[in-house]
Amino acid sequence: MSEENLQFKISLTGTYWDKKPQFSVWLDDHVVVQSEIASTAEQIVSFERRVDEGNHVLKIRLENKTTADTVIENGNVIKDLLLNIDDITIDDISLGNLLWSAEYILDKPQIYKDQPIDHLDGCVNLGWNGTYTLKFSSPFYIWLLEKL
Repeated sequence: MSEENLQFKISLTGTYWDKKPQFSVWLDDHVVVQSEIASTAEQIVSFERRVDEGNHVLKIRLENKTTADTVIENGNVIKDLLLNIDDITIDDISLGNLLWSAEYILDKPQIYKDQPIDHLDGCVNLGWNGTYTLKFSSPFYIWLLEKL
């Protein structure tokens, strides 16, 4: 079985008014970083990992959202706390539209558009505690070519 070194660069921003979004980044169920968005400016999480050939999962979690962090007036969201995934780059290649191919798995079911949900497809603005889950495989370049 072969291995490859992959360099990850994750660009995150936060939308907040009262407290800052706390997040964690995981690769294959191993925590890479636990932090919080330090300002409204872009925050970059960079790391390198050696991965075996086969399937892998990159996870980005919003950790600290409460119902009090969303202020609604007259049916409109006035203030909110969000973790925004602006870009993911692997080996200097931006995933671009593949960013939207992930699944956002909520920690607990929520009501969205008058329907109960436990996940969202194609969501990069995390507004409930939960996990953005991007599945990929190694060799990375083969996976990328198959997805384009």
